[in-house]
Amino acid sequence: VTGVQTCALPTLRKIADDLAASLQAATLTVSPVTIERRNWAAIDIEQMAHPVVIVVPGGIDTSRIGRIDWQHDNAVTVFVGRHVATDADVDEMFDLADELLTHIRSHSLTGGVTTPQTVTVEINPDDAMTDRNVWRAVITATYRTLSSDTLPTE
Repeated sequence: VTGVQTCALPTLRKIADDLAASLQAATLTVSPVTIERRNWAAIDIEQMAHPVVIVVPGGIDTSRIGRIDWQHDNAVTVFVGRHVATDADVDEMFDLADELLTHIRSHSLTGGVTTPQTVTVEINPDDAMTDRNVWRAVITATYRTLSSDTLPTE
């Protein structure tokens, strides 16, 4: 007999779904902004004439914190991107990323998940698309949950 999880925690997918819904409901100063929840952040430059935000489940890091207690760090990745033509476009994207960070930091769910434990942002990772005038950022929000397992009885 294996241990059974005793508390119903939201899954990583549900956390990502809820974060995307929360961002879609937010009033942002930049408009229009397309906000979607996807399983992959694949997008063509042609689809990035206006800012695009894609929320993707990232991963889970689980650690034992007691004999039957576990800590789960659920990472949700938020891609922010736009095909930019001017420095003003770039400045607008920095402002959008800052605004999204504020919304993400204050986002919480019910059922054992509070606001993110950590939020990090990387602007233009690896300078991968600067030659094509694509500004992008990757925001990672980590939501911590705890669970206890029941021990098997013999």
